[in-house]
Amino acid sequence: MRLRPPDWSLPRPHAIHHIVEDFLTDWTAPNAHILPLRRFLENCLSTDLRNFFAESCFLFAFTHQKLPPSCQQGYVRMQGLVGSQELRHHAVQAGLLQDYT
Repeated sequence: MRLRPPDWSLPRPHAIHHIVEDFLTDWTAPNAHILPLRRFLENCLSTDLRNFFAESCFLFAFTHQKLPPSCQQGYVRMQGLVGSQELRHHAVQAGLLQDYT
């Protein structure tokens, strides 16, 4: 901005997100601030910014051409849950996996 000439005007934005603010604003309110901001950013970026579990990412991988960023950053790069005997035993007890041992 310092290198711009003094009469240079800012470019016109394609989209604007207005928020109400005062000293009593709760910026962590999910429905009042977080959800509208997330939807605005999703609209601007043309992508889904929600976080998904591994099962949902697995389904997305087989049914969609473009994965949400949370699936690209975590599930596809194998940064999910690390398996262990204890975890497998718990999954078998919960009926999520079959016991092949």
